[in-house]
Amino acid sequence: MRKAAVLVLPLLLGGCAVWGPEGGPSGTGQAAPSAAASTAGEATAGTDGVQRITVTVDDQLRFSPSVVRARTGTIEFTIRNTGATPHTFGVLSERIDNVNGGDSRTLRVTVDRPGTYPFPCAYHVSSGMKGTLEVR
Repeated sequence: MRKAAVLVLPLLLGGCAVWGPEGGPSGTGQAAPSAAASTAGEATAGTDGVQRITVTVDDQLRFSPSVVRARTGTIEFTIRNTGATPHTFGVLSERIDNVNGGDSRTLRVTVDRPGTYPFPCAYHVSSGMKGTLEVR
């Protein structure tokens, strides 16, 4: 029985490292990024009328840009993870789960009304990993 416990313990502890420094969904969180860390970016309309922007996520638990500005219409987000920690990205009722380290995923939403819409990482929101879509 003791051998089984010795073999299982490293597996259990190793799985915790995937969440990053805040400890996962029920973790206590790490300090939120400072206000100076906030960045803004403009979604650029293509010839097809779709507005596009790339948002980078990393092991520092932040979105870059953390504020995305766009107009009403279709907005396509490319989420690029430059770190090793998995993240999620969601805005309105659409969501991408598990953007793993080194991966990129795309999410397309249509926004009919001006307003401010949050986009948190479900895994790291308690650590301050959230951004804002500003639609005018």
